[in-house]
Amino acid sequence: MIRKILYLRNFASKVNGASYNLQEVGLGKAFVRKGYDCDIVYYNDHKETCIEHIYRHEGCTLRIIWLHGLKILSNSIYRYVLKPSFLADYDLVISTEYNQMMTYLLSRKCPDKLVLYHGPYRDHTHALVRKLYDVFLLPKITKSVGRIYVKSDLAKRYLENKGFNNVITIGVGLDRSKVEREFNSDNRDRDDIGEREENGEIANELRRVGDRPVLLYVGVLEERRNIRFMLSLFKTVLQKHPDCLLLMVGDGRKADTDRYWTYAHKLGLTDSILHFSRVEQRHLWQIYGAADVMLFPTRYDIFGMVLLESMLFRVPIISSVNGGSVTLMEDGVNGVMLGSFTEEEWAGRISALLDNAELRQSMAEQAFLTVERMSWDRIADEIVSHQPLKPVKSGRPVQSMQERGAAT
Repeated sequence: MIRKILYLRNFASKVNGASYNLQEVGLGKAFVRKGYDCDIVYYNDHKETCIEHIYRHEGCTLRIIWLHGLKILSNSIYRYVLKPSFLADYDLVISTEYNQMMTYLLSRKCPDKLVLYHGPYRDHTHALVRKLYDVFLLPKITKSVGRIYVKSDLAKRYLENKGFNNVITIGVGLDRSKVEREFNSDNRDRDDIGEREENGEIANELRRVGDRPVLLYVGVLEERRNIRFMLSLFKTVLQKHPDCLLLMVGDGRKADTDRYWTYAHKLGLTDSILHFSRVEQRHLWQIYGAADVMLFPTRYDIFGMVLLESMLFRVPIISSVNGGSVTLMEDGVNGVMLGSFTEEEWAGRISALLDNAELRQSMAEQAFLTVERMSWDRIADEIVSHQPLKPVKSGRPVQSMQERGAAT
């Protein structure tokens, strides 16, 4: 009998399937490597449904099912998934986030095979809806879902306060195979480093760096990421390190970015900032290779995959308290984690790293050892370890769906 896993991303937004660090895909590949067929359901804003084969390993297959769902606020409700004939095809069903309607509906339909994998750790949107959900539906979910995993210790405390028991923190992994293929990070200390594919335009811009110390930010330019604080902080850092450069990679809504660049100009930072609105993943090794310290002053982040990237590329991190930093970092050992947004404290820790190459190297090496343990294979082992699943090496069809794509 074929053993199969269904993994639903319940947010009603379409993802970029080509992105290298989609968490569902990283975990799905790990399931396949361990001998299980796995289907991932992503929201499709078009009516048609299609299937994309994206990965095969020794007879097992990972597929993305792009499925149209009923959109209610940030919730996707996949009526097709709720059909008994569809659910019967799977032995394990993974639902994301306790407060998504699909989690509640699945807890009614298939509680015996349902696993919750949760990330958020704050009630920060749709307060009234969340309160009604918690009053009327949450008690039923806590009684029905027996397996609860979370991405951070902050999320663990959050769910325990909601009434969930036996919550286990398993973190988030990094799809190392694809990262290393695109970034060639394993070549960092090898003589053939020149074999990496270099982007000439980026290389020309980075020549401005020279021997200047470089602070790096990678991510969306938005209020949640505290960009104005970072710019103001950088102004303070320049008082002690006037030759420092802030290297920023990312873009955002025009209204936001216009406001940030106006503020940077007001602070006199224009000549000390090097900005790339977008860098292809296969060229990001050039960006990380130019950096001395990564800044991550986000106000809220479920995990922050950029933390894992920075650790992989041995760039020491100075981060706020968030899901990823709490799970990954020990302050002063494999990075710096600060509990407040005080410019003097942040600037002091930045200066301590910029002034001490040995400290930077020590933190970077400890961070690399940390990310070595953050594998999707370990997380897959944890999730399936309590399930009576038997690995098989076989593919299978799904009827009444249009299939496209080929395994990579």
